[in-house]
Amino acid sequence: MDNQEMRKLKEELGLIDFKIGYKTGVHYGVIESFFSGKTDELAPKDRERIEALLLAESKK
Repeated sequence: MDNQEMRKLKEELGLIDFKIGYKTGVHYGVIESFFSGKTDELAPKDRERIEALLLAESKK
């Protein structure tokens, strides 16, 4: 999943940054910077965790 797909899916699901951080264990600042577009960089582990959460939430 690329960055734009992740951002779009987050918006479609109506997830807030805090909830993503809480459920994935990724630092809030990293999530906030990524989804606001300040940075496109994510550590591979963080990317995997966020992608897994977004996919799980989309299947609900």
